[in-house]
Amino acid sequence: MGNPKKPKSIHQAFEGNNPRGQFAKITQDMMQSPAWRNLCLRQQGLYLYIKAKYKVKMINGNFESDNRDNLSLPKSEWYPDLYSDYRTFSKDIRKLEDNGFLKTIRYGKAMHQCNLYGLCEEWKRWKPQ
Repeated sequence: MGNPKKPKSIHQAFEGNNPRGQFAKITQDMMQSPAWRNLCLRQQGLYLYIKAKYKVKMINGNFESDNRDNLSLPKSEWYPDLYSDYRTFSKDIRKLEDNGFLKTIRYGKAMHQCNLYGLCEEWKRWKPQ
């Protein structure tokens, strides 16, 4: 019997311990865009945190579905480790929306649920005001 095949790593060793682990992809053109450069580091970090929740389902190498418009960030995930107060968190979400990286899909407060966010590409057309 031969050795079972070790899964081919898609990451370098410094990127994590799981050779096929989840990651948040961000391109050079996004990082060099005026919309991205207009964000503070905290806001960039929040975007990456939310983007890491994005998942794509592929079947036989073909796109099947994704959760692009179904990303949640309940308070239990951001308080107190990422943000210590709601005002700063809310301000940073608004900035990500204003700069074209996120859109709010559902405001959940009235239903006692967390908001749902979606990823968008309006950042490509964003201009400073």
